Amino acid sequence: MRKGTAGMLAACLALAAFPGNNGRAESERQAEAAAYAFGASLMEEAAEESSLFDETGESPDSAAETEPGAVPASAVTPPEAFRLLQKGSKGDDVRALQLRLQELGYDPGTPDGIYGSGTKEAVKAFQKRNSLSADGIAGQQTQDRLYAADALGPMAPAESTDVLAGEWPMLTNLEYPVGEGFVPADLVLMTELCDPGLIKIKYPETQAVRTAVEALVTMLEAARADGITKWQCSAAYRSYAAQEKLLNNRINSYLKRNEGWSRGRARRAALRTVAEPGASEHHLGLAFDVNVPGTSAFIGTKQCTWLHANCWEYGFIVRYPEGKQDITGFTPEAWHIRYVGREHAMKMWEEDLCLEEYLAQYQPAEAEPAGDQPAPKEPDQPGAEDEGETEPEMTWEEADG
Repeated sequence: MRKGTAGMLAACLALAAFPGNNGRAESERQAEAAAYAFGASLMEEAAEESSLFDETGESPDSAAETEPGAVPASAVTPPEAFRLLQKGSKGDDVRALQLRLQELGYDPGTPDGIYGSGTKEAVKAFQKRNSLSADGIAGQQTQDRLYAADALGPMAPAESTDVLAGEWPMLTNLEYPVGEGFVPADLVLMTELCDPGLIKIKYPETQAVRTAVEALVTMLEAARADGITKWQCSAAYRSYAAQEKLLNNRINSYLKRNEGWSRGRARRAALRTVAEPGASEHHLGLAFDVNVPGTSAFIGTKQCTWLHANCWEYGFIVRYPEGKQDITGFTPEAWHIRYVGREHAMKMWEEDLCLEEYLAQYQPAEAEPAGDQPAPKEPDQPGAEDEGETEPEMTWEEADG
């Protein structure tokens, strides 16, 4: 209410309270007239305010652009008192948190007031999106941000990328990482295309690009015809978030086994066998970790020997070969194959080139190695505390390149 209108209301109340020299009747007439004037003033004010809104009913201020993912002010009432919320917490404040997460577009599961795994993962996603420490615990800072009017919801799903559309194989490594929202097109569940009698898919939810899976099946059928059976796929497509989790798990494993190590040292050790998120071949959906079920050994097996002698014929390369680690940036992985198409694979095999060498030698300079990518990452440099440390012995179970 404006000051002028408030003053008119005060005058009405004053006239009604003090009859004056003309008695109650005169006082009532004056109060009635003032009330009429007050009502007219309100109507005039409403008309003026309505002119501030456009035809859609929104004020000019409300049309201001906001950051993508921002949502209107919350309809969820924040708890009156703060309490640290984490997995195992129960109560109305947990339910309010779950409702607010849902309102923003995250998925904590049913808002039942129980802080379970789904709620924890939703909180972590919220924290990451809003530049907070992503530990899945709703502390003071997280809750303050959660109930803020400018809290950000999830990023819109990225459009999928046809990783086989280019003339040249897509290169993904530390120098040319893919973005956090990168998703390859035409992903399929491997179990839908692979005969379990031909190859065991270790994890039923494993996905890969259809063309690459079909080429893998064709290759393993040829292997079977040569008497080589018993294959397993332990990894194929992997999201950015999944790679991030793998790396953090490996860092924590080093810290647990090596008392006195700094996190930086544990990270450098982990990066010898686990790719940085964004730099993993598995993000493309074209790479497979193939091995023998029931054993961690692969090098020296008949399956390994056949694979290295024949995979090129079916469009695959051994992505991280022996003797090329200074170029690829990865410890050799005999089990990690990558689909690039037969023409490229045969050329690399004939000239003993890894993918980086092949593209540097044959790809035109104006061609982009891997499309829309963030700036290259600087590798972690070894410190004095790493001196004398040797490359770790590694099996396919330990590698996540």
